[in-house]
Amino acid sequence: MAELQSTENHIQSLPEMVYQRLRSGVLKGEFPPGQILRQEELAQRFGSSRVPLREAMTRLETEGLLELRPRRGYAVISLEPEEIQEIFALRAIVEGHAGAAAALARTDKDIKAVKALLLKMEKVSISTPEKANQWLELNSAFHERIFSCAGLRHVSRVAFMLRDMVEPYIRIEISLTMDVAEAEVEHRQIFDALVDGDSERLGHLSKIHCEHTAARLIKML
Repeated sequence: MAELQSTENHIQSLPEMVYQRLRSGVLKGEFPPGQILRQEELAQRFGSSRVPLREAMTRLETEGLLELRPRRGYAVISLEPEEIQEIFALRAIVEGHAGAAAALARTDKDIKAVKALLLKMEKVSISTPEKANQWLELNSAFHERIFSCAGLRHVSRVAFMLRDMVEPYIRIEISLTMDVAEAEVEHRQIFDALVDGDSERLGHLSKIHCEHTAARLIKML
């Protein structure tokens, strides 16, 4: 009975495992923008059949990370500079709203958690792709933790989706420039506004942070 239950759990978790691995690969640039995804190659790579793989691709298409191309199958979404600008304009609105709400709702526990992530991020000296990846992971966690302070589930969901759509481009920009000086100054300002509970300032800083990130990406492209 226990063996059967273990088998069922494995079967149930396989689609989620394939989805998470494929999603991570897209966000981290293992599958760069525009790349056609070959189902037979991915099935072998992930050690799965094509059924959970198709499920994962359908989910990622819904999230805006993949697109279905006629007669060619799924490909990683490739954005034009104008589309990146459009996504960041939406991010500025959503994250500005989330930041303003977070400043009013944050607790002492939230402040400690955000501070811990900020300090870890500031200690990372970006000199290699591995260090850049470490900084980017902490950067994502920093912003996600601030979103969670707001307690706005649907706003956070939209914010995460928009961030994921441009995450590969942010990683490319950081890996090429190895420069996060402006971002780190803005992170410290955002944290200070969170500590002060200054809703208007945190909302404004969150918006400006998105706009500056967009400007750097557009310049690079």
